[in-house]
Amino acid sequence: VGEECKPLSHGPKMARGGDLGNATWYFSAPAKFLGAKKEAYGGFLTFRHGYFEYDSDGQEPQSMAFDVILESEANDMSVGRRAVLPAWSFSSNHQLDLLETAGWLHAATNTPPSRPEMMRLLSKLSAIHIRGGRYHGYEDVYLMDVSLVSGRREKVVPGSRPPPREEPREL
Repeated sequence: VGEECKPLSHGPKMARGGDLGNATWYFSAPAKFLGAKKEAYGGFLTFRHGYFEYDSDGQEPQSMAFDVILESEANDMSVGRRAVLPAWSFSSNHQLDLLETAGWLHAATNTPPSRPEMMRLLSKLSAIHIRGGRYHGYEDVYLMDVSLVSGRREKVVPGSRPPPREEPREL
């Protein structure tokens, strides 16, 4: 997704892309990450993002665009997070909570989603985009180790003991 992006290459564990200018473009998740992912509510999205090389062309990184975007075409909803990818870092690991309180904003209004909206979005997830293009000059970017991990919602009856915690699992 985006413009002026060099063709992406995909290996078994990594996606790679780049551009020669100030394009804002994104890596897009494959089908296995999309669809009915309501179980991911309360879980997280993890990934490693980095650069083999970049040239800022003497300017600060572009910071206005979302770094990560979640979309649900069926629900006509798109939320994003800014300030996820650190500037001037060649490699960074990320774990983004999939909760309405975790800094997600509606793309159209810049307001946080409600809990029901976040759950609706994840129940019919049509796209996950992770930013590739950030710098004004040349950049050669990679994305790897992407996981969507389920959340755990415990229902506890008042006066009873909570069930033992289960380990989160990759969806």
